[in-house]
Amino acid sequence: MHEIQKEWAQWKYFVMARSQKEYLALRQLFSGNQWSEEKTKQFYQHLDKVKELPVDLKAQRNAYEHVWGYFKKIATGEERQKFFAVLDGMTETEDKARIYLKTLAEKYQVTYLLESHLFD
Repeated sequence: MHEIQKEWAQWKYFVMARSQKEYLALRQLFSGNQWSEEKTKQFYQHLDKVKELPVDLKAQRNAYEHVWGYFKKIATGEERQKFFAVLDGMTETEDKARIYLKTLAEKYQVTYLLESHLFD
């Protein structure tokens, strides 16, 4: 179960940015300590479904605000201002917020985020 939990950690923000419903379903799948091959199969089915979903700006914004939490105590005022400006300017076809979050993750060496699939 440890390996699949590690994989879930890498996909968590990607899923959250695409679908709150799928994120909650996967969180529920991982609750408790019982794991099985069937749950592994369900996990990958959910991931495949999420990868095909269109952009959901509300879900994306929510995920990015969660990721911002890693920086809110260490980022400069200028970085905060820039993040919320690019977040507000985000559209279905233009996403500078994700790129900026990756820049911050690299600057502050937030390994958990750098290993995430959010920035793939």
